[in-house]
Amino acid sequence: MKHVECINYINLDCEKGMCALSKQIVPIDGNGSDACGHFQPAPVCGNCACFADADKHGIGTCKGFEKENWTYAKCGAFCCEHYKAARG
Repeated sequence: MKHVECINYINLDCEKGMCALSKQIVPIDGNGSDACGHFQPAPVCGNCACFADADKHGIGTCKGFEKENWTYAKCGAFCCEHYKAARG
């Protein structure tokens, strides 16, 4: 789990973001990018119960709509009317 995968992460640029709770600047990857104890998974396709059959690149199928289509696991699903948090 990384800060960038958390609902509380605010993207600032291509290298870093900020935790909305602590206001701490955190890198997207590398040293210091691991999630903190307040981690809550962000609504992205890869965390959705409708996401299936991901390949090694994180490209899978969305089964939440009448017509299935491909999507990236890291695609934001903040406004998706069919998003259902996966159980796990």
